[in-house]
This record gives sequence, C-alpha cells and structure tokens, in this order.
Amino acid sequence: SPEGAPAMTEAEWLTITVPEAMLDRCWGEASPRKKRLFGCACCRRLWELLPDPRCRTAVRVAERFADGEGTADALDTAHRAVRLIIGRYTRGEPFTDEERFSGTAACSNITSIHPDHSRWVWKDTANTLLDAGSKWHLELAAICNLLRDIFGNPFRPVTFDPAWLTSTVVAIARQMYESRDFSPMPILADALQDAGCENAEILNHCRGDGPHVRGCWVVDLVLGKA
Repeated sequence: SPEGAPAMTEAEWLTITVPEAMLDRCWGEASPRKKRLFGCACCRRLWELLPDPRCRTAVRVAERFADGEGTADALDTAHRAVRLIIGRYTRGEPFTDEERFSGTAACSNITSIHPDHSRWVWKDTANTLLDAGSKWHLELAAICNLLRDIFGNPFRPVTFDPAWLTSTVVAIARQMYESRDFSPMPILADALQDAGCENAEILNHCRGDGPHVRGCWVVDLVLGKA
C-alpha cells in the first residue's frame, strides 16, 4: 500500500470493488507479463467496441509480446499504428459515434514498451463501457475480478506440487490458454483432483464463477508461466 495508507486485509482483497487499492497491493511484485496481460484482459472487455481493426491487432500483438512470442519492433509498430488513430482526434478530424477515444488509448497503453503503462488501462476501458451504457459500479467489480483471476490471493501463496502436472492437466490448461476459452476450468479442477490436488484455493478458483483470462494464476501455475 502507498505510504501512510492503511494496509489491505485479506478479507478486503477478496471482496473489494476498488481497483486502485488492489493494484497498490499487487502491482509492485507483479511480473511484466502479468502486468501487460492485465491490460490486455481489460481491452478484451471492449472487443466489440474497439473503433479500428488496428486496435484489435494491437491487443493480439501485446499478448504475444507478453508471452515472449513477439518482438519489440512488432510491439512498436502496433503502438505507432494506434497512436495514428489517436492523432485523428487531436487533429480535430471527423469520427463516428462508434469510434471511442478511450478504447484506443487503452490499446496504446498495452503496446507501450513499458508494462507499467498497463496499470491505467482499466480506467480507459471502464469509461468506454460507460459510454456504451454500462454502470460504473459493475465495471469496477469486473476489473477487480480480473485482478483476482490474474494475481490470485497475495495473502495466501499456493505451493504447486509438480506431481499434479499429469498429461491431462497440462493438456486442458494449454488448450484453454491457446483458445482463450476457459469454460473447461471445472474440468481442470477435476483433473487436478484426480492427480492428488486437494488445495482449496486452486480447486475453488477453477470451479468459481470467473472470469478467467490469459494470465489466470492457476493456469499459469500449470503451464509454468510467471
């Protein structure tokens, strides 16, 4: 927590709907990959509202870069493309109601070479979704749920037993990660349990309501991602 601020409790982490407080708690210890994937997860909440195909390309490029599958040059190219879109607004050029500035700004932040820029993406996405008719309190709660999925519970670190890494467990996790379809999370829980895992934090997370995204802390443990 920032200097002078009261320390967050575990109960608050599990229930709070204030993203800034959660980010204050987890951001300093987070890996660059987790930071960028948090920003990407926020942008994917905007997927149908992103104003230009270059924005969706930027999200995909940022995800690949986070996982070490893309180059800094590719990231910079995507960043420059998004900044060109933003330049239309700053030059006063016409745009349609569907072309929302804040969604483009979010894509600019996740393609910055500096992963800490992803910390602020949630504000851009929340504002864009508000413009589209969502409610502020619902957006804050959704962002907090993304943080819990990606960063887990910092008050209760989990020790993952390599014996749980059966071929079935790894295959389910890899398929979910590559497809971005995390609906088989309860099946992953069953497979982990079959492998001997009785850790309530892991099993409850897999069987919970989600959401689950790339960077999900359980899937990352299975796949050995930090």
